[in-house]
Amino acid sequence: MVKIPENKRNVPSLFVCQDGTEVKTAKEWVDKRRPEILEMLRREEYGRLPDMSDVKVDIHVTAVRQGEKIMNGRAVRKTVEVEAVRRDRHFIFTFDVFIPANAEKPVPAFVEICNRGSMNCDPARELLSSFYPAETIISRGYACAAFRTHEVAPDYEEGFRTGFHRLFPEYADNRAGDDWGTITVWAWAASRVMDYFETEPMIDEKRVAVVGHSRGGKTSLWCGAQDERFAMAVSSCSGNSGDAISRGKTGESIRQILDRFPFWFAKNYQKYVDHEEEMPFDQHMLVALMAPRLVYTSTKSNDSWADPASEFESLVQADPVYQLLGVKGLSQWERPYPEQSLHEGHIGHHHKTGEHTMDDYDWDLYMDYADKHL
Repeated sequence: MVKIPENKRNVPSLFVCQDGTEVKTAKEWVDKRRPEILEMLRREEYGRLPDMSDVKVDIHVTAVRQGEKIMNGRAVRKTVEVEAVRRDRHFIFTFDVFIPANAEKPVPAFVEICNRGSMNCDPARELLSSFYPAETIISRGYACAAFRTHEVAPDYEEGFRTGFHRLFPEYADNRAGDDWGTITVWAWAASRVMDYFETEPMIDEKRVAVVGHSRGGKTSLWCGAQDERFAMAVSSCSGNSGDAISRGKTGESIRQILDRFPFWFAKNYQKYVDHEEEMPFDQHMLVALMAPRLVYTSTKSNDSWADPASEFESLVQADPVYQLLGVKGLSQWERPYPEQSLHEGHIGHHHKTGEHTMDDYDWDLYMDYADKHL
């Protein structure tokens, strides 16, 4: 029997379909409710990609390096180029993949959506950052790749004319209400990394996690919701419009995020400014779209803008879907104390003392959780 938590924030039910019928079986969730929630988030919040039928995507390795200069011989580094062509327009972004050099069979992997500068995910590894501790990831037996969001689509308002957007000049300064926002493009790019992983013999594409922080965390959840090839989605401090319930949220509101970053989202999202109670969705639905796959969120005690209480509440409200699908979701519905991780179920979580960032502590726990479940 599915246990339902108290609905303290009056969020929409995960189990009542738009036609008023109630979901009672796993099949009804998979066949009816899940698709309509996914469509609702495309239409109302993140936007949908344009028709990609005339876009040719070519993914190829441009360089392979191995030796003492590549993590002291512990890794093989491959540089991969993704080229998208539509009519006479070209768009290219690259990413680097590190694979343990001593791997004897395909290994699990992490894809990081790097929304910070190259110093935080330096492919040459001359600049080391705990935001993307590739050396530690390799030492734990995982492969890893990171792409830089600014190479895919700019993180500022530019009329949707550059990066990926330039493939579709007819949409420049002319997006309709449900057309894509930049988060949707970044999610598309993460899926192209997965396309490559499916061709890489030393990576087990069935055991891949997509990881992001802040806006990257919003993207990782949205990517995982749409692309069911990802076995796990990890979201660090994604807050508003990410892993935090909007109803009753403190810190950043929908109005505030859309004042600063309207281009991240579909234009339809604007109608919910100061009208969160009227939304037919909330962010627990985004988390629930991962079920029964693994989802992991992390929060920080001093990150009041993201609001850790609202971030955890989305996990609590999403938990019944995992129960319906026959797996353990969240191991407890009470918020854990800082430095107390919840690793038992298919919904993982930890809350750390600190500021709005992603660091070595977080990565160690992501990998501990992956060791256990992935």
